[in-house]
Amino acid sequence: MKKFLLIFAITASLMAIVVPIVVTSTPPTEANIEAAAERVRQRKLDAKHQERIARRKARQEAFEHFIDSTVLTHNFRFTPTMFNVEPAGSSHMITNPNIELSFYSDWADVHLPIYQGFTPPYRLILVNSAITSLTDFVTVQTDNGWRVTFSSWLYTSNDYTFTLDIYSKTGGATLSVGSDFSPTTSYWGSISPLY
Repeated sequence: MKKFLLIFAITASLMAIVVPIVVTSTPPTEANIEAAAERVRQRKLDAKHQERIARRKARQEAFEHFIDSTVLTHNFRFTPTMFNVEPAGSSHMITNPNIELSFYSDWADVHLPIYQGFTPPYRLILVNSAITSLTDFVTVQTDNGWRVTFSSWLYTSNDYTFTLDIYSKTGGATLSVGSDFSPTTSYWGSISPLY
């Protein structure tokens, strides 16, 4: 009983100290947040830091121009590093350096793993094909970079739709390959020019 009373007395003492502190503290207001932001803006950077920021901005602009010009040449390679089956399939790493989707001026080279089947468990096949006629080939600029779409039957009984989203700021890209008779397979990777 004495231990209980002692613990109760210590708890009551701590509550008497902590509660007023919590109650009297004021939450940040919009004016306080804006004032802090203004102080940060007014902080002056020395010339060395300003020069570094300018160099980094110039490198970023050059990189975005490089990605944009690479896409517009229609001579580039998408190299995936991961893929999965949609919706919500498990992701798999790709370590084979031969897996790619390459675009040339008027044809494409496909060497990709694709899931097939109507229901799980899906069957994984490796498509190794050259597409000499790109149906509905379209390259469109988006807010984040570029979207390249086309269709092909890949010398099978299915008509596949390819959608490649390229992000100019990062150089990354996502590809989705789907058909009416197979689930959509999604890939993540990057693009590089073909010389």
